[in-house]
Parts: sequence; C-alpha cells; structure tokens
Amino acid sequence: MALSHAILVSLLDRSHSGYDLAKRFDQTVGFFWPVSHQQIYQELHKLARAGWVRGETIEQADRPNRIVYELTSEGRQALDAWLTEPTSPPSFKEELLVKLFALEGANRDTLVMELGRRRALHIERLARYESIMAEHYPDPTVLNARKRGRYLGLRMGILTERTTIAWCDEAIACVGAA
Repeated sequence: MALSHAILVSLLDRSHSGYDLAKRFDQTVGFFWPVSHQQIYQELHKLARAGWVRGETIEQADRPNRIVYELTSEGRQALDAWLTEPTSPPSFKEELLVKLFALEGANRDTLVMELGRRRALHIERLARYESIMAEHYPDPTVLNARKRGRYLGLRMGILTERTTIAWCDEAIACVGAA
C-alpha cells in the first residue's frame, strides 16, 4: 500500500485540508500506517498533480490560507482499482527480537527491563484503543459498511495489543529464568 491510497481512503467521506488529514491520520490510519505530517502534504501535492485530488484554496484573514482537498473521479477510479489488488501479510522489523537473539547472562537484566517497558507501552496503547472502541463502536451490528471496516481495523489493533502484552509477560518470565 502506498501513502496515496491511505489518503484517498481518508477523503472518501469528506474533503479535508492537509492539516485535518494529518490530525485524522494520527487518530486512525496512523495507528498502523505511521507517517509524518510533511509526508502527507507532499503526497497531497503529488495526488493533485496526478489529478486524483482537487484542492480548493480557502482564504483566511487572520491565518494562512487553507487548501481543502477532495477526491476526484479519477482518484476514485484509482482507489477502486487498488481495492481489487491482492494484499500481502505485513512484514516488520523488530529490534527487540534481534536483541533477544543475543540473550546471555550479562544482558539479561537489561532485556527484562526493556521487555517491561515495552509491556507498559502496549498496555497504554490497548487502553487507548479500547477507549476509542467504547466511544465510537460499542455495537458493531449497527455500523454502516465503512465504519465496520474501521471497527475491524481497531479490533485487530486491540487483539494485537492483548497478544503482545501476553507475549511480553511470557518473555519476561523466560528471560528472567535464563
């Protein structure tokens, strides 16, 4: 998936400025597709040059002008074509796993501390996801199709965090016993 597709998906519901898209990414797509705000702005310019989005400048007296972007019919066609493409399972780089490959007595305490720190981070993220779930998706059976898709993404995040916390618990016990 390219960032362009994530932006096109984000513009399905309504038009957004680059700033609004960046904020929306931080609270949605950014959980599993992290990007900087600068990357979003750069990609919006590329999408506009390709004709997939159209920007309208909104003049503001006391602030810099805003450009609000909307999906064009060409952008919708590109998005529809991308939606038909098969996906591959994600691959990821995990530095902690590489460090665990070097486990020995001298670094055991350091790794246990790092595992505990990671566990705490995953507990925080799980709490955030569960809060969003309770607020926005308490009953998935009443959601429209697009919101069900968002629900499923959030559900995967919750299950991933729970599994990772359980793995951290197991790893702490295992490394501590080494």
